[in-house]
Amino acid sequence: MRKILFISAAVLLMAACQKEPYTSDNDNSYLVYTSPGKDVNFTQYKTFDMTDSLLVIGQGSKPKYVRNDAVKAILLDFRRNMEARGFVYTPDAETADLGVQLTYVIKTERFVQFYSDPYWWLDYPGYWPSGYWGNWNGYYMPRPVTYTYTTNALLTDIVNLTGEQKEGTPLEILWTSYIGGPAGSTIQGDVTRMTEAIDQAFKQSEYLKNK
Repeated sequence: MRKILFISAAVLLMAACQKEPYTSDNDNSYLVYTSPGKDVNFTQYKTFDMTDSLLVIGQGSKPKYVRNDAVKAILLDFRRNMEARGFVYTPDAETADLGVQLTYVIKTERFVQFYSDPYWWLDYPGYWPSGYWGNWNGYYMPRPVTYTYTTNALLTDIVNLTGEQKEGTPLEILWTSYIGGPAGSTIQGDVTRMTEAIDQAFKQSEYLKNK
């Protein structure tokens, strides 16, 4: 299995600190953020190599590489977009001009809030007022309300493989993208939204082309 190990520390930091928007703000689509390197002319690069698996962070104590049907769909869509921009895929990282690393991050947050007021539902629109059941008085034990919230993100780095490579020196990052938001109820639904977001990342990066 070919692996290109050049995870951007800045991108991972973004994933750790990024506040996700509500799905109602963007029609249930993922947030798409792209950023080019400074003064990059992509027309000088001809070929690219990319991993044949997805580095997954958050599903277990250690990062791991995953290759299944969902991963294949995401990688194929990214490769298709690169080829549509004039870049030629090569399976040889030693001769490729560009290297592509994709990382998937998933995180589940668990929240517990205690309510001493018996009418803890009053903050939820559409629920009845306290007087609906009569005038309740007295002390009530605090009651916990628990919910979980899962977000996922796809992080991408395109790096320059033609520059001088020294041990301990990071590769030059030419393009970065962040795609993320609340996870859906099905894997297939998330894959569909993810591939649509990849297409959007290229649409808003017109400079990322060889022709």
